Amino acid sequence: GGRCSMPLRSEARTASDGQRIAHGQLNVFRYDKGVNEVGRLHPRLWCILVCPVLLTLVLLATSLNLIWYANFEFGMQSMQKADDTLLDHFRITTKKVLTHTVEEMQENIADAAMDRISAFTNLPALCVDVNVQSLSPTGQFNSELINRIFNTFWTEISVTFTDIDYVYYGDKFGTFVGFEHLPQEFLSEHNAPSNFGAEFATPDPPYSIAGCELCPPSTSLTPGKKSYYYVDNITGKFMNIKGNPYTERDYDPRLRPWFQSASSHEGIAWSEIYPHSSGHTLGMTASKAIRVGGEVQGVFAADFTVSYLSIFMHKVARLDGQTGFVVDKTGHMVASSQWRVTEVDKFTGRLSGNRRIWTHMEDPAVNATITTLQNKFGSLADVHGSNTSYSDDGVYLFTYSTALKTSFQAENNWIVVIAIPVKEYMTPITDLQQKAREESDQSRQDLRKILWKQKIQTILTCMVFALLGVLAMVLIGFAVTRPLKRISLDMLSMAKLEFMRTRDRSDSLVRSPRTGISANLSTWASSTFACGSTRDVGDSSDSSEDSEASDLESLSTVMSCLSLATPREVISMREAYVYMVNGLKSFARYMDPEIMKILVKSKQQAQLGMSSAEVTVFFSDIAGFTTMAESLEPERFMGLLSQYLDEMSSIIMDGRGVVGEFIGDAIMAWWNVPIDLGPIHTELALRAALAQQARLEDLREEWCYQGLPEVNVRMGIVKGTVLAGNLGSSKRMKYGLVGDSVNLASRLEGLCKFYKVSIIIDESAVQAYNVRDAFHLRLLDLVTVKGKKNPTELFELVAVKNELPFPQAFDNAEHLLYFIDGLAECHKLYREREFQRCASALHAYRSTFPEDTPS
Repeated sequence: GGRCSMPLRSEARTASDGQRIAHGQLNVFRYDKGVNEVGRLHPRLWCILVCPVLLTLVLLATSLNLIWYANFEFGMQSMQKADDTLLDHFRITTKKVLTHTVEEMQENIADAAMDRISAFTNLPALCVDVNVQSLSPTGQFNSELINRIFNTFWTEISVTFTDIDYVYYGDKFGTFVGFEHLPQEFLSEHNAPSNFGAEFATPDPPYSIAGCELCPPSTSLTPGKKSYYYVDNITGKFMNIKGNPYTERDYDPRLRPWFQSASSHEGIAWSEIYPHSSGHTLGMTASKAIRVGGEVQGVFAADFTVSYLSIFMHKVARLDGQTGFVVDKTGHMVASSQWRVTEVDKFTGRLSGNRRIWTHMEDPAVNATITTLQNKFGSLADVHGSNTSYSDDGVYLFTYSTALKTSFQAENNWIVVIAIPVKEYMTPITDLQQKAREESDQSRQDLRKILWKQKIQTILTCMVFALLGVLAMVLIGFAVTRPLKRISLDMLSMAKLEFMRTRDRSDSLVRSPRTGISANLSTWASSTFACGSTRDVGDSSDSSEDSEASDLESLSTVMSCLSLATPREVISMREAYVYMVNGLKSFARYMDPEIMKILVKSKQQAQLGMSSAEVTVFFSDIAGFTTMAESLEPERFMGLLSQYLDEMSSIIMDGRGVVGEFIGDAIMAWWNVPIDLGPIHTELALRAALAQQARLEDLREEWCYQGLPEVNVRMGIVKGTVLAGNLGSSKRMKYGLVGDSVNLASRLEGLCKFYKVSIIIDESAVQAYNVRDAFHLRLLDLVTVKGKKNPTELFELVAVKNELPFPQAFDNAEHLLYFIDGLAECHKLYREREFQRCASALHAYRSTFPEDTPS
């Protein structure tokens, strides 16, 4: 009894009964194709094993004895000569290459430093020249000119000349305008609200400024004093900050050194290096006067920070031990990549105006290189040009250059020096050469001793092994060839599913001890092709099957390239192995992988027989399947049905169930046989059913986009005792179930249409382990199923507890509980014959759920 489909038919027939294979199936199953068609060109395995070994040993022993004495001494002498020559050339070449490379690197670094310093130090002069050309006064006080100077200076300090730290202007009327980049140390010390500051002093009376956009308000200005204030980072306008650290000071630009120096020079006048007013950095000023009729009308000036040059030198001197520094003609340090070049006031922590003389520097590279330059040129003021040389003490390789492209270079003669200790790049090479020479000498001495001792031993050993090797390989060749051939035939039999032959070689293998290659191949085959991973861990077999097919194709490609060198027995075994794999995989597609796995692992032939088992049976069916099949095109219909069956069966197998039947659109599955799942098998079945309904929600949306009809599925689940085992005849059988529980599950699936619900389970399933604790179940009815005497309570499987199954149908958890418990209360009152109360309760329930069919 029960809805169990007939086993799948195959057109192919076994060859053991002598019948002919059905037409068209030879190519499908590749039956007996090519297995015994091993080419005559392939040698026997024992020949491949014995002949190369014998030939190799004979040639080795003969050749070794003939050339040993003649070549030994000659080889040792040649080796020694070659080693000496190689080490000498290596030493000389390496020194030349390294020295040349380091010199070029030093020169490139020095050139890069010179270019960077030149570009940086030329910016103030360039800025001053630009301002002189574009902002020259006319000889009369002009308030509009001051406004233009303010706007021009702000653009230059914030956009055009961002590497300039201070740009300013003073005129003969006492006016002073300046913008500056505030040093990082100053910003940190005063928690400054802006990165820029400005200074402004009004002209002498009676002159005044009118219509100035960036000037501070007149209330913040005092005639004859210079105001210090912050400006906005974006607009450059005055910022009225409470607690501003700037103050007003007496200031007359006409009395400042930069103004007077520019007034006495034609062209750019450069100041000496001096500490900035912030006390954190050193700077230099470029200034130029504007004359009208021989009279100085005003002076434009710009500063750069000399301290930044130390940062440049640190960046370019990047090699280990490398030092870069700049010194002027007086011997005072300008910049250094390693050491501070100015003294710091121990009381204020600010830079003093005293730069260190090179003799006071703690850097030995500075002392060694400058001493060498003085010895060569007499004084630093006479150093000119660029060159690379060694220090007088031979410790440093250094490159110096005076090719600084700036207007103050002729007066100050800055010297840029890049130095690196010679040992930094030569000592490792020298040590390596010495070590290599010592190891070479020692190796030759050890080799000479060992080779003389081994000479006689090698000759005797070759002779002995030649004899033993031939004997051993002959024995191994016959011992391996015969089992391989026997295994090849048995693997071919398994691939065709011909487990019985007239000559029962399988039995012979079982009776004989499994040793060596035979046992290993049997174990490998059984573990690899047990129809994928076990259901116990919930894995699928599809990915492993595809991977195995890919491996076999790769193996076939490689072996075809080496076909002529492959023994016939190995080729036969390989092809039989391929047949076995394909046969087992094809066979596995006709039944559940769990059953296939058990059949293979049992190592026995299947036989008819059934036994009683407690199972959970599952039936599902698509509502309106016939109408759907008639309304759709065959291709679209088959695509929908295939996707549906694939998705649902995957969920069932992932839930450790067994897919037993596909009956058109219907699916029959069960849990707990042949694998014992314990008391949780019913819970697993219910979870799988809910998972299928959830997956159908997603599939319906996907199918809707494709213009396919809506698919609704009815499911019936029963827990009960059935007969499970192999059904059929002695020649054709299948694994299935027989019992009332199978019929009941099928009928419950059909009742879903009557009650208009998705999943119905019986009372036995409800009483199963952990079911009431894990799921929301709604009592539907008490019915007497055809063929049964006792009535059965039917329940709707609603959802997993703590989950809201249909948010659009239930507002909250209380609403869901009333949906379940409310109908149960109506049933209780009805069975207690409280008809009036039952009618009232049913009326209230129907008012809440008016479209509910079971109520």
